[in-house]
Amino acid sequence: MNDLNFLRLIFELGGSFQNVNNIDLAIKANVSKASISDRTQHLSKLGLVKYTKYYGTKLTKRGLNSVIPLIQQQRLIEIWLYEKLNIPINDIYEKSCSLSEHPDLLLIDRLNTYLDYPTVCPHGNVVPINCEIPKFSKGSLLSGQNTPHTKLQIINFTEDNYLFKTLENIDIKLNDTIEIINLNNYDHSMVVLNLRTGLKQILPKNITKMIRIKNIPDEIKNRKIN
Repeated sequence: MNDLNFLRLIFELGGSFQNVNNIDLAIKANVSKASISDRTQHLSKLGLVKYTKYYGTKLTKRGLNSVIPLIQQQRLIEIWLYEKLNIPINDIYEKSCSLSEHPDLLLIDRLNTYLDYPTVCPHGNVVPINCEIPKFSKGSLLSGQNTPHTKLQIINFTEDNYLFKTLENIDIKLNDTIEIINLNNYDHSMVVLNLRTGLKQILPKNITKMIRIKNIPDEIKNRKIN
């Protein structure tokens, strides 16, 4: 993996606005924690990331500016594959990454024109430059919720092949409304009820920390009840 694609992994884990720990990076990149340490130190010397011991790695302004065209291209290709070529949603991330080793400004411009400058990819994540990059808190992750019987709407997913294959198998989709039924303090898993399917599912922490949610306004809750 070249440096630019490694910066992409940091961005996908929220590295534009928060520190990303080495363990999460190692899992996502499928390499050892030692390899992650070597790579982050290398990128730090280039001024592309800032690494803080015990806290993790965050993109510098230079690093963010370097990776934004790649992220934009990759997410535009996702939209093209899903909306125009009917590629299954669980396959588009992997395919778009393989087609986005390096940013191509002409390709980005032509895709933007063809797709009419979309702002969000099929997984709910913004297309940089077309849309401002949001800053989320850790409390916006499903794993950060600690109140049972709370109804929440899924607003985006961390880009991850394992996650997308899992979501396909358990039938959880973007914009689904879920209710937290039970929290397990031992392993931090949770039981949720998907209100679209009516199914209860046990979600481990490695899944819930890659699902971002928002609270459903009371008026919408009441409307659904009525």
